[in-house]
Amino acid sequence: MKNVLICGAGMSATDLIAYMLKHAEEYNWEVTVGDILVETAKRKIGGHPRGKAVYFDCYDPAIMARYIKDADIVISLLPPGMHAAAAKIALQYNAHVVTASYASQEMIDMHEEAKEKGLTFLNELGADPGIDHMNGMRSIDKIRKKGGELLAFTSYCGSLVAPESNDNPWGYKFTWSPMNVITAGSAGACYYKKSNFRCIPYHRLFTNPKAIAIPGFREFEAYENRDSAAYRKKYNLNDIPTLIRATLRYPGFCEGWNMLIQLGLTADNYHIEGSENMTYRQWVESYLPDDDDESPENKLADLLHIERGGELHEQLLWTELLSDRPIRRVNGTPAEILLDLLLDKLKFKNGDTDMLVFYESLEYKLEGELFEHISYLVTRGLDHWHTAISRTVGLPAAIGAKLILNGEIKIPGVLFPWTKEVYDPILDELAELGIAYTSYDNKIEHSQHE
Repeated sequence: MKNVLICGAGMSATDLIAYMLKHAEEYNWEVTVGDILVETAKRKIGGHPRGKAVYFDCYDPAIMARYIKDADIVISLLPPGMHAAAAKIALQYNAHVVTASYASQEMIDMHEEAKEKGLTFLNELGADPGIDHMNGMRSIDKIRKKGGELLAFTSYCGSLVAPESNDNPWGYKFTWSPMNVITAGSAGACYYKKSNFRCIPYHRLFTNPKAIAIPGFREFEAYENRDSAAYRKKYNLNDIPTLIRATLRYPGFCEGWNMLIQLGLTADNYHIEGSENMTYRQWVESYLPDDDDESPENKLADLLHIERGGELHEQLLWTELLSDRPIRRVNGTPAEILLDLLLDKLKFKNGDTDMLVFYESLEYKLEGELFEHISYLVTRGLDHWHTAISRTVGLPAAIGAKLILNGEIKIPGVLFPWTKEVYDPILDELAELGIAYTSYDNKIEHSQHE
C-alpha cells in the first residue's frame, strides 16, 4: 500500500483530491488530506473509505513531520513559500514530492540529495506553471523534430470568470490565491524581443496591455509575466530572438489595476499603523493631495489624471475604496487592506463559473519558409467546487503523482514538466478528461513578418 499526503485542501485542491481517491482502490493508495481547516478537507474527501482528513499547519515543522514521515509521496498545494519546507522533511523521510507552483532556489538546491536518494521532486505541475510548460515543450519538440528553426515563442494564460459570470466592472473574480493576484507583477517583467533583452518595471507593467484574440472565442488583454527570459535556458531555446510569457485578463482590467498601483494601494512592504481604526475612505484619503476644497472623489480622479465620473473613475469607486466601510485588518500593509476589500467585491459566488484560457504562438522557419504554430485551450469549471482552476491545477499534479507512484516517471532529483517522459502522458490523459488544446500551423508571408 502506498500512502499519499495532500498538503492543502483549498480552492485548487478539489479535483486533485477527487482524482487520487477515485484511483485509490485501483492502485492501493491511502490518501491523507491535511489542511488547517479540517472540515474543508473532510468535505472534499466526502466520506471516501480510503481518505482521511487531518489538521495540518505548514508553519509547524513538528505537525508536518508527523504526516510526511509516513508518506510515499507528498503533493503540496501549500502557499508557494512553504513547498521547500515540506520538501526538506520529505527528503529526510524518503518521500517523493509534487508541487503546482514555481520552484524556489531552496527547492532547486535539493536536486543532488534527492537524486542520490532516488527521489523525484516534480515541480511547476499545475496550470501556469504546468500545462503551459508541457504544451509549449511538446510544440517546440515537434517543430525541432521536423527541422524547423524557432524564431519566436509567446505563451499566454489567464484564470478568469466565464462570460456569463462576468458581472462587475473589473471582469475579474478570485478563483485562486487572492494575495498572489494583489501582488502580481510587483517584481516587474523581463523578456526577449527580436534578440533584445527587455524589462518593464512594476509601475509600467499594466500601462500598455497587448490585445490577444482567441480563435472563435473573444479578445483579451495581456501583460508580461515575471521573468520570461529565464525560459530561454529552461526550454533550451538559448538563441531564440523572441520569448515572452504573459497573463490574460478581460479588456479594461489592466488600466484599472494600474490606477491602484499608481495610488500605492498594492504595496506589501510597509504597514499602516492603526489601520483597524480607519475606514477605507480615511485610508485612501491619506494618499490623496491635502486640498480641503475638493472631495476625495474628485481628488482621486485628478491625481490619476482620469475623467471625473468617467468609466475608469466609476470602476475605481465601485470597489468602495472611498466608502465608510471599516478596515478590520490590524496594522495591515496596503496590499492586505486592499485584499480584504476586494475579497468581498470580487468574490467568486455560488452559481459562478470560471474558465482557464491558454494561447500559444510559435514562429519558425522551415526549408526557407516562415510558419506560425498556434495552440489554444479554453476550459470552464463544472460547478462552484470543480472549477476550471481546480481542474487545471489539480489534475496535472494528480496525474504526475500517479506516474511517479507507478514507476512511469523515474527521473530522480528536482524535475520540471518539460521532458517528454513527463509531458506526453500527462497531456494525453488531460485530453481524455476534456482539457485539450486545439493546434494548427499557418504559413507566414514575408511581408507579414517584417
